[in-house]
Amino acid sequence: MRIFIITMDDPVQTHQFIKYILDRKKGQVVGLAVAEGDRLRIGKSRSKVAYVFSLLLIMGIRYFLINSAQTIWFKIKKKAHALGLAGNPSIVHYAEQLGIPTWRIQTPNSKRFQDELRKMNIDVIINQSQSIIKKGLLDIPRIGVINRHNALLPKNRGRLTPFWVLYKEEKETGVSIHFVTEGIDAGDIIIQKKIAVSPKETFNSLVRKNYQVAPIAIIEALDKLEQENMDFLPNTDEEATYNTVPTFKQALRFRMKMMKRAFGGGAPKNYLQQSTSKQ
Repeated sequence: MRIFIITMDDPVQTHQFIKYILDRKKGQVVGLAVAEGDRLRIGKSRSKVAYVFSLLLIMGIRYFLINSAQTIWFKIKKKAHALGLAGNPSIVHYAEQLGIPTWRIQTPNSKRFQDELRKMNIDVIINQSQSIIKKGLLDIPRIGVINRHNALLPKNRGRLTPFWVLYKEEKETGVSIHFVTEGIDAGDIIIQKKIAVSPKETFNSLVRKNYQVAPIAIIEALDKLEQENMDFLPNTDEEATYNTVPTFKQALRFRMKMMKRAFGGGAPKNYLQQSTSKQ
């Protein structure tokens, strides 16, 4: 099976996820493209400054500073590399070391980029960029474009799902590997893995659990598609819930709730963390 990956240069979580795929499917990955954009991309009507402060409240000062430092250090190393003073920290360099052709693009919806992809006889495109994929790209791979989403679709479509799971006090979440369509997180589900939400869960612990499960789920999904197993789970609009970027007030309410819970008691002694999969 011929796989193409479109991703972003994000050192916090995405790099390790993509490296996992490259290490296990390097003989099948025929190309990797890094698109412009980052996790702070939000709608034009929203303040990026307010979003940053919202993330500080959601993550807490410690993890916000750790993630910020990791991102800043990554950017410093990229600039040092451009000056010939350091190695290349980009996921592009990692792919090139494995002999995989690479691209740097503004958007995956570029006609010039898509013209190149059409020549490559691609079966599956994995999209982990921040771009909303349009029909021109969706029509290129033989099987389809697929995505990792940190929620149990069709519930919790949209942005920052670990936050919303905790904000709504849901008891379980998970990872869905699904087909990309022109709708938001709306394609059929190839693989879905459940994660129980601990009474002591934080945003950061839940994100870690999501990214422990996600690499396993994406490989299972690719294997399933390679075997021509088309037994998918429905992802119906009728059952869907959708989340936008949290407001500052919602982030503040969440932080107060987390602080209250932290001082209000622990998890039941018989609590068991479980992970299950559905196909």
